[in-house]
Amino acid sequence: MSFNIIHLETLFKVDIFVAKDRDFDRYQIERRTAYSLSGNTQQSVYVASAEDTILAKLEWYRMGGEVSDRQWRDILGIMKVQANKLDMDYLSKGSQTLQIEDLLDKAIKEAL
Repeated sequence: MSFNIIHLETLFKVDIFVAKDRDFDRYQIERRTAYSLSGNTQQSVYVASAEDTILAKLEWYRMGGEVSDRQWRDILGIMKVQANKLDMDYLSKGSQTLQIEDLLDKAIKEAL
């Protein structure tokens, strides 16, 4: 399940994803990073790692019939921006768990 919250004054949108009861989702939570909001250290949000975002988007892309240009562009964009910072071993293991190795290989070839 997912939903979003929109701050109407700024039109800032946050996507919320409810974790499923599976290893991949538990790893995402373990690997999340807290970011302060507006320099206020008492207000922070958790953000998924680039690797977990890539894997989740690859999974959504597969579940959506591999036709979403938006998901694919997002995946390639993250990979290009993060490039040498990505934990390729984690991506490989995660893609095996989610059975999307072929999509990860295709994305790597297109983005890197």
